[in-house]
Amino acid sequence: MRRFLGLIVAVASLAGLAQTPQGVVPEQGPVLAVAPFVDASGSGLLGVEGGLADMLEEKLQQAGYPVIPHQALESWLVGQGIWERTPAVFAQAAAAMGAEYLLLGALEGLNTARVSLSFGFFTVEGVSATARVSLDVYVPATGDKLASLEAEGSGRGEATASFRLFLSLPWDVCLGGLRTSKHTYLYGEPVVIGYLDPTPPGTYYVTIQEAMPPSPVWISPRRSSSAADPCVSWTWNQWFGGSHADPGLYTVSLYEVGNPVPIAMANFQISPEPAGWAIELQVGTPEFSGTAWNQAISAALDELVSRLSTLWAGVEA
Repeated sequence: MRRFLGLIVAVASLAGLAQTPQGVVPEQGPVLAVAPFVDASGSGLLGVEGGLADMLEEKLQQAGYPVIPHQALESWLVGQGIWERTPAVFAQAAAAMGAEYLLLGALEGLNTARVSLSFGFFTVEGVSATARVSLDVYVPATGDKLASLEAEGSGRGEATASFRLFLSLPWDVCLGGLRTSKHTYLYGEPVVIGYLDPTPPGTYYVTIQEAMPPSPVWISPRRSSSAADPCVSWTWNQWFGGSHADPGLYTVSLYEVGNPVPIAMANFQISPEPAGWAIELQVGTPEFSGTAWNQAISAALDELVSRLSTLWAGVEA
């Protein structure tokens, strides 16, 4: 039966016509339609929409679910002359193709931290990554949302896979010390700064200026840490009053209120154009499969598949 369903989906995908196959629910689970993912993380990775959908489809099939892939939904919509892409539109396509449930996923966050391991005279640079993925489950027949699921995953890998990719992906600013969420920002991209106070409470502010003064200075609002929330953070919009910051190297300095001497400093870069890293690694390619980011996303998707099984058990009960 699964082979029959797969044949129908393949025909619909190739023909691009408004076919309406009869979906029959197998013993191992309902027929699931997967829509393209949304990149809500701001990661800038190429191929998130189709790449993550492909990964989820493979994991669902390995778990025994019959799956209508995102390419088939797209083909059905194109065959109908429908160009809008909304949950309601994907639900319409999923219902027409015999799916019992529609899965709409999003990459909510992708954070990176540097890892350095020293062995005598040798130092190995690497990265650890965490990914947060969400999944909305719809009933195509009614268009109602059945559930919203979310999961996180982690992974580790070598930074040498793409050093520019490492510089351009965001990571947690509350991992310790004074940090920016990236080493390299695009022109106009908000700069996020964080400081994990080791001895809260305390009140702090930061200044930002070009690494080679004289230059304008941005002074942040004051932020206070506490024992319950020791991390303080700020966001700079790359503006000095009425003037936009030029591309270049910048220094952020951390001050504790009452102390005129900075207690920590960090540098970051503003790039005049995309750093070129996105063309190096694309979701779904062999080059991306061995990275920490792929491991983190894969682990999050595994957790979502597990939570789907729990969801079906509750629905059947």
